[in-house]
Amino acid sequence: MTLHILEAAIIAGLLVYIIYLQLQLSKKNIFIETTVKRLSGIEKTRSMEEMVEFLRDINRAGLYNPVTPDKFLDESVTNFILENDNKLKIFMHYTRDEYDAQNILKVGFRFANSFYKTALPVTRDKLDMIIKHNSQKYYGHYLIIISISSETVNYFSSEIKKAGLKNISFENILTESAPLRNENGEPVYLLPHQFIKGYINHISGEITQNPDYDPAFISSAFEKNLLTIK
Repeated sequence: MTLHILEAAIIAGLLVYIIYLQLQLSKKNIFIETTVKRLSGIEKTRSMEEMVEFLRDINRAGLYNPVTPDKFLDESVTNFILENDNKLKIFMHYTRDEYDAQNILKVGFRFANSFYKTALPVTRDKLDMIIKHNSQKYYGHYLIIISISSETVNYFSSEIKKAGLKNISFENILTESAPLRNENGEPVYLLPHQFIKGYINHISGEITQNPDYDPAFISSAFEKNLLTIK
């Protein structure tokens, strides 16, 4: 008799859990359907501020809501990222451990082939910044800011184009040491640490600046790299 009661209790519990899951699924389906409807024509009906608030609504809905608050939109953070953006090419890279962030400040930023694989270009378009941040923030709490003078980028990009070089970008030139090969046989480059402005803990909002930061840094090795590749 006791066994039958236990079985009935387990079955009842499973039924309640199944009903709960169905309700949660229904809520998410309704949310997705509503979101799609709101997105249709959003560019025609909403201002930039309303679109940013809409993204916050999605976060608050619970599907992508982090356990801890995010300081990415704090004025001190965005000001640090975008400072002198009219004269710079700015990129964001996320890392999980602060040790790695500190090492990048001291040594430089390593990347295979192109750092566009893990570093996102930044513009003053706040909506674009939020979308990129939300797509990458789960890779780590530490946000590396890479800033390079636009003059430097434009010069070496122009020289690469003049030389008719293919599959080469300016960041492949901006290294003081010869690229190494990783386990996949890909060249690994080291961007000098002078181009690392600092890093941000986007959970706490704490900013760590690189004392050696110099976005206009030029090394004689850059021109040598260009001649070698030619």
